[in-house]
Amino acid sequence: MVLVVRGAADVLGGFGAWRMWWMLAKNDVVRRYRRSRVGQLWLTLSMAVLIFGMGAVYSSLFGTSMADYLPHLGTGLVLWGLISSTINESCSGFTENESIIRQIALPRFTYLLRTISRNLFVFAHNLIILPILYLVTGSPVNWHILLFIPGLLLVLANLAWVGYLLAILSARFRDIPQIVASIVQVAFFISPVVFKPSQLRVDHPVLILNPFASMLEVMREPLLGNLPSVTAYLILLGLLVFGWLFTLAFAGKYSHRVVYWL
Repeated sequence: MVLVVRGAADVLGGFGAWRMWWMLAKNDVVRRYRRSRVGQLWLTLSMAVLIFGMGAVYSSLFGTSMADYLPHLGTGLVLWGLISSTINESCSGFTENESIIRQIALPRFTYLLRTISRNLFVFAHNLIILPILYLVTGSPVNWHILLFIPGLLLVLANLAWVGYLLAILSARFRDIPQIVASIVQVAFFISPVVFKPSQLRVDHPVLILNPFASMLEVMREPLLGNLPSVTAYLILLGLLVFGWLFTLAFAGKYSHRVVYWL
């Protein structure tokens, strides 16, 4: 219990240092496209090309129309970009901030919030594509879209504990980022990003035992005008509770050692 309280104090302290991680996150995105004529619009353009390119190929492979398939694929790729990049970049959350950690005493969770915020900026740029995509394909939009916000918050809360845990482990074991990147790459192919969940039976292990499928469902279905399943919410809520309890205890014991591992 003491370790959980210690870990929770670090997390709360990280949120308290919001000026630091917000400024660093914005600077990360701006710096990436400095001196570019198009600037941050490259984020949106590259995602749009990927969506329409893959849509043209996979709609013919699955024998479905572009108008029916593109909203599913486009929404899935944009949401998967947020999930995968947050997990992968969280592994280097402490190592990329080594110089700051060695000089300034900030809560460790501050650096993870920098990573999450940076990926939210990128996600916001890519999100611009979806209204245009829905308009072009005639995809229905209804009040279910309001459920996207709580779904997004639920996913981010889960990504936060996963990222915090991976950041600590990656600081100690430098092979972790490569292992995580490989797992995320495999997860892309077994998660309903390219294919539709309706192509599998409802109780298929890919949909039940794969937490990425639940993350995609609670965010994508409201955007497509559908209601997510109760099962997806229960899976993510269960992961949220048990994941944070374990991570807080783990962080309470090991987060203060990060500076010695860098």
